[in-house]
Amino acid sequence: MKGVVGTGLYFSGWRRVRATIFAAVETPAQVRARRRRWWRELFIALGVILFLRTFIVEAFLIPTSSMERTLLAWDLVFVSKLHYGPRLPMVPLAIPFIHNRIPFTGIPSYLDWIVLPYKRLPGFKPIQRGDIIVFNYPADDIMPNSPELGPVDIPSMKENYVKRCVGVPGDTVEIRMGELYINGKPAYHPRYVQERYKVITRGTPLTYRVLKHYGFRPLGSSNQNWAVIDEKTYILDMPRYLAEEFFRKFSEAIDTFYRLVDTVGHFVPQVYPHDTTFRWNLDNWGPFYLPKKGDRILLTPQNLILYRRLIEAYEGHKVSTVAGQPYVYIDGKPQQEYTFSQNYYFAMGDNRYNSLDGRFWGPVPEDHIVGKPVFVLLSIENWKPRWERFLRAVQ
Repeated sequence: MKGVVGTGLYFSGWRRVRATIFAAVETPAQVRARRRRWWRELFIALGVILFLRTFIVEAFLIPTSSMERTLLAWDLVFVSKLHYGPRLPMVPLAIPFIHNRIPFTGIPSYLDWIVLPYKRLPGFKPIQRGDIIVFNYPADDIMPNSPELGPVDIPSMKENYVKRCVGVPGDTVEIRMGELYINGKPAYHPRYVQERYKVITRGTPLTYRVLKHYGFRPLGSSNQNWAVIDEKTYILDMPRYLAEEFFRKFSEAIDTFYRLVDTVGHFVPQVYPHDTTFRWNLDNWGPFYLPKKGDRILLTPQNLILYRRLIEAYEGHKVSTVAGQPYVYIDGKPQQEYTFSQNYYFAMGDNRYNSLDGRFWGPVPEDHIVGKPVFVLLSIENWKPRWERFLRAVQ
């Protein structure tokens, strides 16, 4: 009797095991259904990520030192699209998750067969003076950021830049002897804005071993912020508070210490508006009025030099003049004044003497604004993590 019971239990267990094995072998229809379900879930996940990237938040890698000491090269930052309102896509025929060119090539990642007009959804707040902003490089159509890709005309396909907004629509921006003025008054001076100083020692050389404690990088690094002129003379880029601390620390070893500022009237042709009528340089720039939507200006010869770039490149009109006639022709029609159709901002890098910013290419149009950096996700240098910068808010 025990043998019969044992045998019955054995066969019963085997039937369950066999049923499990055969159940694990899917029929062709079940395989197709599982694959369809997998692809559906993948496309849904990619769609959600693409939606978040387009309308909510996007990760950007800081490539240069133009915001040094505030944002460092190789910081990975999260940029909020909600703060200033998400910009709707302008180029629908583009490879998802790739900005403007296929990596490691000069091949565009988009087709410009269809270009939609600029539209932006409402945001939490307007851009304010002092905000750090991400925007599309305005001069990418005439001074390409990527030689391989060449000139880019579509705002949303231009290279992404990050700077500090120092002027908003309706402001008059001016730099006098290296000091920023807004509407005739001294502007807010962020703590980490770097200025350039000349140091002459009494004979004791300055070495990286000494300077690294003040945030200086090794000579020859890609983001070098100091230079050796001779055995006694050095150029240092550092914030004002750090310059004061440095001088107090080494005053006995320093013979001469002063801030370097360019002279009034020294014309630098690379500086906007690239015309000798306005002999501007990095330390003496402006005054320049930032137009707001609906503003009108008289088309005087001086205003035409300052604003022709805005009217043609950013607002899409053709400007021409005829010798001996008082009129300016816009789209072939004589005009004495012009009304702007969008807002303009002025942006500068905190690393004042190592920043390609508005002093070189003028104001940033509203349709070039991308978003606001909110925090540093991670940060590396020479492939080593800078742990102190992980998950750090952007000030």
